[in-house]
Amino acid sequence: MVLRVGVLGPVTVWYGNEELHVGQPRQQAVLGILAMRANRVISRGELVDAVWGQDPPASAEGGIYTYVAGLRRIIEPTRSLRGPGRVLVSSGAGYVLHLVPGQPDAVAFEQHLVRARQLRKNGDPVGAVDALESALGLWRGVAFAGVPGPFAETERVRLAELRSGAGEERADVLLGLGRHEDVVPDLTALVADHPLRERMRGLLMIALYRGGRHAEALRVFQDGRRVLAEELGIDPGTDLARIHQQVLTSDPALNLAPAATGGQASSAAAAGRPAGQDEGSDRPKRNAAGTRPRGSDGSVLPSGTAGPGVGPGVGPGVSTVSSWAAGPPGVPVPAQLQPDAPGFSGRHDELRALHALLPSARADGTDESVPVVVLSGTAGVGKTALAIRFGRQVAKRFPDGQLYLNLRGRDPGTPPLESASALQFFLDTLGVPPHRIGASTEERAALYRSLLDGKRVLIVLDDASNAAQVRPLLPGSPDCLVVVTSRNQMAGLAAAEGATLITLDVLSDDEAHEMLARRLGQERVAAEPAAADEIVAACARLPLALSVAVGRAAVRPKRPLTELAAELRDARGQLDALEAGDAATDVRAVLSWSYDQLSPAAARMFRMLGLHPGPDISLSAAASLAGIPRAEAGAALRELTRTHMAAEHLPGRFAFHGLLRAYAADQSERHDDPAERGTATGRMLDHYLHTAMAASQRFSPFRSPLRLPAPQPGVLPAEMADKDQARAWFETEVGVLLSIIRYAEAGGFDTYAWQIPWALGPFFHRRGWLRSYSAIQQTALAAAGRLDDTLALGHAHHLLGHAQLQMTDYQAAEPNFRRALDLFRELGDRANEAVVLNGLAGMLEKQERYPEALAVALDALRMLKAAGHWWTQATLENGVGWLYAHLGQYDDALTHCQRALSLHRESGHRGGAADTMDSLAFVYLQLGDLAQAQAHYEQAIETYREMGAPFGEGNSLAGLGDTLLRGGDVDEARSRYLQAAAILDALPHPLADVVRGKLRDLDENPDPEREASPGAATTARSA
Repeated sequence: MVLRVGVLGPVTVWYGNEELHVGQPRQQAVLGILAMRANRVISRGELVDAVWGQDPPASAEGGIYTYVAGLRRIIEPTRSLRGPGRVLVSSGAGYVLHLVPGQPDAVAFEQHLVRARQLRKNGDPVGAVDALESALGLWRGVAFAGVPGPFAETERVRLAELRSGAGEERADVLLGLGRHEDVVPDLTALVADHPLRERMRGLLMIALYRGGRHAEALRVFQDGRRVLAEELGIDPGTDLARIHQQVLTSDPALNLAPAATGGQASSAAAAGRPAGQDEGSDRPKRNAAGTRPRGSDGSVLPSGTAGPGVGPGVGPGVSTVSSWAAGPPGVPVPAQLQPDAPGFSGRHDELRALHALLPSARADGTDESVPVVVLSGTAGVGKTALAIRFGRQVAKRFPDGQLYLNLRGRDPGTPPLESASALQFFLDTLGVPPHRIGASTEERAALYRSLLDGKRVLIVLDDASNAAQVRPLLPGSPDCLVVVTSRNQMAGLAAAEGATLITLDVLSDDEAHEMLARRLGQERVAAEPAAADEIVAACARLPLALSVAVGRAAVRPKRPLTELAAELRDARGQLDALEAGDAATDVRAVLSWSYDQLSPAAARMFRMLGLHPGPDISLSAAASLAGIPRAEAGAALRELTRTHMAAEHLPGRFAFHGLLRAYAADQSERHDDPAERGTATGRMLDHYLHTAMAASQRFSPFRSPLRLPAPQPGVLPAEMADKDQARAWFETEVGVLLSIIRYAEAGGFDTYAWQIPWALGPFFHRRGWLRSYSAIQQTALAAAGRLDDTLALGHAHHLLGHAQLQMTDYQAAEPNFRRALDLFRELGDRANEAVVLNGLAGMLEKQERYPEALAVALDALRMLKAAGHWWTQATLENGVGWLYAHLGQYDDALTHCQRALSLHRESGHRGGAADTMDSLAFVYLQLGDLAQAQAHYEQAIETYREMGAPFGEGNSLAGLGDTLLRGGDVDEARSRYLQAAAILDALPHPLADVVRGKLRDLDENPDPEREASPGAATTARSA
């Protein structure tokens, strides 16, 4: 029997026709996300986020284990307690729910929508109606009914939108078939549920009109006009007003056209626009949610590719994803442009100039240079808004993707983004595995140009600092287009690269008034023309200033504009210019007016945020910075967000526009005494140090922590419940932490400048961010030197050596290890001395200097036995055994590894036990005891899998493949190699290349009598 899962209503499971009880709501939430992401690994961290959101309880991860176990009892009742799952399977750090194609029902629903729109496009409206009715017939109520959590809520909203869109589309097709009486009941219900959707209301008016119910059609319009006025303060749109006029005049165009029974419904033509096109737009229709087509996993599909929810005007196409030379299959075509700015107005001349630069618009087609345009102008003049508006207008002309990156050229809190980092971001976006990305800017730029060669890609480089920052980011393909925004004119780009320079001035008077009307409503602006004139003048026609001013006015729609104009008039002249030029002076006047309207708590929070150097800030960090409880900080941040003085650009994370950041810092200097500013800075640094240290202890729990003084009063370090939460915190805050390290270095806060890098070390190492790992340890070493702190110098030299070891820079690593040894010996710190010796042994082992490595490791081991440092002792016992194995001394190898295993098991260190079982398996393999080798590899694999340690799992799977091959089981060996390669590729890790080499060898020489190369099973155990 086939397992079926339903989410279009209460979450339900069926085996055949038997419905199973799924359990409590949170267990239903876990099932829901696993089903919606069927046949893909979902990490436990993702499940926690999906069920509890950004503030999970400490018991959240344990709850996931409980819910998964409960689901297994329901859907796999015959599974043994410790037996592997077949339907709900553990995999690495998460779980996979295996479902047949077309499951759950939401997937089938979206597949029916795709089929319906394809049938409609192909001229089969009857088939389209059948498909739409099949889709709608799957619904049993509200999607994810009663299921808690942010994932369920998001899906509830998304699926409801698709459902209403499908009902709307069904009505449109039926109208085209002349079945207007059939659609009236459903459209009446849809309009009642969605009173603000004008297209539904228009379809209902057409259906009633065709049924001879003209008065009812007019009443539907009158009801709609009333609702729009009461709810939004606007009049009906152009299309609905046109249908109203056609009903009033009995326009024959509303009657059913004979040709309308083709591929498109006649209602579109009756409304006066081409079928398959959005109302009020000259662009092809998109999906029901108004977005690019998406697959069932939510990823954006390439232009022209059919996907769930694709509108009838979108035809079938072939995905261009696989065309990326370096990208793995399944990497979505990038569509990174930001949303259009609200109320965008004017810029018609500039947009015409930009359109003339399109590759297809260039005169004779012989120009093979890359078109580059620079939009320059003062801050707040709308450079980014224009670039995004143009990008969205022409996005479909660049089917291979649209790339966007903020280069941070004018961010006062952080230095400009380096070209190498920008290239890494783009290469990551294009699916290039990290180990394929070169170290130098030149290597990365060459790979970037190779990937874009022959492609049609739009690249928007926002807020560039200078031409040198931009040049490495220019592609070589003349079919691409690069749009750069900057405060600088970039004359160098014009001279050397032939860039077109467009300088933006403030808006014209008409454009500024148009912006006011779009944001506040035409009637409101027309009713007070003098006040509108004064607002435009006070804001100097600068888009940013107008946005801030009308944002305040929009939240109080009944407030006269004369009051707004008077307040702006009073504020002008009270503050010095924020920047040179009249426009900047007026921006500051507008910002001061908004600032003066804040409550004292929100105003103080605004000033405190001006001290923060990072790109954004969390609620917890903001509370520490201000020295107030989280609840008070949250209230202040919400007020700042409401008044557009800050933006919550991600849930729970707040950011500034560059001008607002500068203004906040200026206000802090004016209103807060130096002592208070210094105390706030100390709280901020303490917050990040103590939180990073707590996360480091969760991430690497057997590492001896640094001894820190208690945090200052008012500091609220984020809580770290487990390793997954620590990892998530590091990943979210890494950009901020790097900014904090730079800030501490520049400001002379040297203790923080070495201790925060110490806490970050294990995370950077595990993630493979080795160049950043090395860079922050260089900063730590310089800070420790300024402090002349022996302990700090010892740690900094050790971690810098470790980073250089991972980068295979042994010549640089060895003197750092040696210096760290001298410093720890000077302090009499035997435990840290042994840790450094362990690293030094690992370096020697990687150089295949096994006798030297063994001597160093034995010295460290003797030292630790005396100190009783059990965890490092156990690790070194395993490392010593590993080295003995490589020297062919297998009895000694077994003795040390078995001692290590006993120590790890006594302490409960599962990761160390798994490492040691892998070592023992390798030793048994060299001894020819294949049964023991296989048993130990399998135990290691199971432990790694339960822990969520994919590298260890992949490495041991490769070793198991070696063992099976040695025993003559070629097919099973190939299977394990394939599993290992898939896991290692997903990390990614260079060891995957070694495993693929084994597979190639196996294909070329499948003789089971040959011996397996131990390649993948030689990972250092002592590093």
